[in-house]
Amino acid sequence: MTTVCKKCRVELDDEMKRCPLCGTAIDGGDQERPEPGDEDAIVLRNREGEKHMLQRILWQVTAILLFSGIVATLIIDLAINKRVTWSVYPMSICMIVFSYASFLAFWHTKTIYQILAGWVLSTLLLLAFNYFFPAANWTIDLGIPILFAVNFISIALIGVFTVTRRKSLNLLAYAFVAIAALCMTVEGILSQYFKGKIELSWSIIVAACLLPVTAALIFMFYRTRNNSTLQKIFHT
Repeated sequence: MTTVCKKCRVELDDEMKRCPLCGTAIDGGDQERPEPGDEDAIVLRNREGEKHMLQRILWQVTAILLFSGIVATLIIDLAINKRVTWSVYPMSICMIVFSYASFLAFWHTKTIYQILAGWVLSTLLLLAFNYFFPAANWTIDLGIPILFAVNFISIALIGVFTVTRRKSLNLLAYAFVAIAALCMTVEGILSQYFKGKIELSWSIIVAACLLPVTAALIFMFYRTRNNSTLQKIFHT
């Protein structure tokens, strides 16, 4: 039988002694107010409970959308071609996104560990697609290198965010630099796969467009780095 809080009607796990949102005792017999020194801890638990609940809801919505897309594309592909062909592309992408969403929603640890776990699982998924579906012969030479580039740049960006002391508009500038680097890397991988050599065209245009925006953000950061309001916004 599902246990719910008598006060706020939140669904609770069996091992919980108090509601993570309102602090009410689960058994209903102990309705004592928390000690004054425990108020901060209760507020923190409430926030963590709300955060985890929101993560689970977002994961459920994401799972429904992704698997609906997988089923729809697979049915259309089988109806037209009588076998799995082009649908392997959206299937693999949806499964990769689902693996990352699952780790982010249920494994409450550092973000870098969540990304690494999603990276490992996504690589195994691509290898499985390559083994079971002949149409997925691109996964090893194309999918895994792109996956490596995305994860490596993401982890590097998180590392930069972590070691940066003053967090303000400079974070947006770093993100734009990472986007430019990712675009150039992905185009290099694509051109190597399809043409046998590295050629950059559209990614250079993207990087050139992001350069003035990045420069403007860095300039604004140095002009406003002593602004306490901006500091509070980016630390929130």
